[in-house]
Amino acid sequence: MKRFWMRALLCFALCTALLTGCALSPSSQPAESPTDPLTGQELVWPGQRPVAIAIDNAAASTTQWGLSTASLVLEALTAQQQSTRLCLVYPAVGAVPQVGPVSAGQDLYWRLLVGQQVLPVQRGGGRFDQNYLDYYSLRAVDALEVGTNAFFCETNWQNVPLWHTSGAALSGVLGSLNISPALTESRVTGTSYSSSDSESGTLLSVPNLLPMQENGKLPDADASDAMSVRVQFDAQNATGFTYDADSKTYRMLHADGTPQLDANNGQQADFDNLLILFSASTLRDDGVTLDYDLTMGGGVWLNEGHLWNITWTQGSETTFFLYDSNGRPLTLTAGRSYLALVSSLTGQELTVQNSTGENLL
Repeated sequence: MKRFWMRALLCFALCTALLTGCALSPSSQPAESPTDPLTGQELVWPGQRPVAIAIDNAAASTTQWGLSTASLVLEALTAQQQSTRLCLVYPAVGAVPQVGPVSAGQDLYWRLLVGQQVLPVQRGGGRFDQNYLDYYSLRAVDALEVGTNAFFCETNWQNVPLWHTSGAALSGVLGSLNISPALTESRVTGTSYSSSDSESGTLLSVPNLLPMQENGKLPDADASDAMSVRVQFDAQNATGFTYDADSKTYRMLHADGTPQLDANNGQQADFDNLLILFSASTLRDDGVTLDYDLTMGGGVWLNEGHLWNITWTQGSETTFFLYDSNGRPLTLTAGRSYLALVSSLTGQELTVQNSTGENLL
């Protein structure tokens, strides 16, 4: 891990030097036609706001809905002595299946996704979450506000009821909350494209969260046999992945190594891209909640059994810019992604092994 950090810092220094004298990279230029801002693939839900839903990810939370169909999954340890929470992101309200257990909102996730104009969905939230929503005049669909009008739990109540929702349920309350599921021109951050829209004649779009493309030559990987991944957030919280050569995806595992399944269909959640980004963290003034620096850092990208050491910066309109180990702009392969923020300051670690069990970092 120490070697990785040294290498990441050196790479970032190189990137900084290159960026100082370079014009905007080709990967940051607007695409000729809009693509899905979460996957970089064909745009299926034009003009629609993505939906981001915080769900519980405690070790005992073995029932999780919606994992296998989310376009993007975010994970970070946002509070000490607590479990991580996942953020499942879908391209539109109409694309949201049954999702849950819905948990407290996390301002970290809304900050990461603000450039994509996401619609937040949560069940309550701490003061930092509420302060962020208030400051930016963002309206979340909150189970503590709308209750069973859009959220449901099993009739057999437990100490922590498994509240869940769906796109159809969310659609039913948006009007009463004065929330639009469509992108709005006042907050649009990307290029507009021609459309048959009756008012403006344009189709509003937002930038991709990550630089992605369907095809293209990738830089040489730092490791060509990255088969096992484990992100250790603390002693109780960890998420693992194993590479499946047949599907060319990384399949998600609980901390105990069991498959992380989607209760909707029994399928194990899997991803085309794994991005584990290192970020400095600080303890907020409540003594519990962690804040993360979203401006720059090192990390790794895994795709099709390969590993790249990367550096990252915050791009225009909060979209990430990525660079390979030589400081060149990096474009990911389009597809579903898992993105974790990890901080060494709180003892979080990343382990990547090849097929023989050798550590690659």
